[in-house]
Order: sequence, then structure tokens, then C-alpha cells
Amino acid sequence: MRAPLLLVVSCLSFSFLVSCKDEKSDSSKPAPSVSSVTKTDTVPPPSASAASSALPADKASALPPPHKKYAHVLHTGDSMVGGGLCRALKPKFEGEGTKFHRDVVESGTIHEFAQNDHLPGLLKKIKPDLVLLTLGSNHIPHPDPEKELAKYVEMVVKRVEGIDCYWIAPPVWKPQYQKFNDWLKTHVAPCKFYDGSNLEISRKPDKIHPDEKGGEVWADDFWKFFKGDGAFPAAPESGLPANPATTLLPTSH
Repeated sequence: MRAPLLLVVSCLSFSFLVSCKDEKSDSSKPAPSVSSVTKTDTVPPPSASAASSALPADKASALPPPHKKYAHVLHTGDSMVGGGLCRALKPKFEGEGTKFHRDVVESGTIHEFAQNDHLPGLLKKIKPDLVLLTLGSNHIPHPDPEKELAKYVEMVVKRVEGIDCYWIAPPVWKPQYQKFNDWLKTHVAPCKFYDGSNLEISRKPDKIHPDEKGGEVWADDFWKFFKGDGAFPAAPESGLPANPATTLLPTSH
């Protein structure tokens, strides 16, 4: 009886060893990666405009509009154009590939820009797609701008019709002069109106014109407006709807 018992024990031991070996061998195999189970293709991220067209209307309308780029900008006006403002704006525009054209008319007035051939000549020569007008400082203070200036402001605006335009108001140097800018704001449409009179601007010894540093502060604030709330909407990309926010996702069934 002892021999059969030893045979049974030997068989059990051998079976146990084989089982352990197989288990160890299986555990040493690495787990399959996700990529080996499911194959996925890498898809490039959509552009901002394409992404907005694929969003529901309520979310697409919340996206910031793409920034509009310009080929030629004309910055013209009175002596407020010169100095720090123009010098600080030029590299900002040129950094976007825009050609910057500076024109200063010392003691320039709204009447002149409305009637003589200077502004039409610049527009014909430069053919800008953006105009910055810095005008009004030589009319401050003014007792009755509505009576004396309203029609001339409208004539200036008419001359740049069809071109994106910003009217940069004079940075008033006395609080009581702010009423002139408040009046001017109501007459420059469709030009967009920017007023930096609330800024702390360092000025030249005349205490009227901004100095180099003051002009930089003025330019930086205008640039925020230009790129933010005051931006003109960019034209839609080819093949996209004019208003991506109105394109809804199809309803899944």
C-alpha cells in the first residue's frame, strides 16, 4: 500500500508545481494597452471659428470674436497724434503685419478736416482699411459745439465712410472740459469712439499734450479697447456661416 500512496503524493506535487508555473507565467504577461484594444485616430483640434459653429447657440455666442487684422492704418489729426501716442501705437500695429501711416496737422481743426483736400488726399494715396482720427483738442473749451461743430463732425465721418474708423477724443486736461468729449461721443458714429480722459497721463510742460510716457499709457489703454469691447468684428472665414452662433448641432436620436 505504501507504493501507491507515494505515487499519489508525487502526482499531486507535480500537478501543483505545473499549476504554479502556469500562473506565474500568465501573471508576468503585461496587461494589454488601451491602444491595442481600441484603435483611435488622432484628430487635430478645430479652429476657433469652426469650434464656435459646432457649439450650441448659447455657448457659441459667448466666445470672444476673432481679432480683425488690417493692411494699412492711417493715424491722422491734430498735434495730439504726435509724440508718445503715435510712437507707442506704431509697433503694436506693425507687430500684426499692418503698415502704419502717421500724419500730423499742427493746430488742425475739425473744420479743416471736413472741408479741405488733406484727408481725401491721404485716403486716395494710402487706401487705408482702418482710420484713426485724433481731433478736437483745438476746440476745447467750446461754448456751443452743437451749433458750431456738429455738421463738420458729420462731414469728417462721411469722408471715411466704408472704412473702419476710431475717433480718439482729446485727453482733457481739466475736468470741466469733459463735457466736450461727452458731446463729441454722440456725433461720431459709425466711427467708434474712444476717450482716455480718465487715465493718469503725464504731460509736457504745457500741461496739455501728453509726453512720451503719457502717450504710452494712452496708447496701451486704447489698444485694450481696440482689441476688446471696441473691436470691429472680423469677416467670417470662407465656408463658414456669417453668424456661427446661429448654427446649431443636429439633435441626436
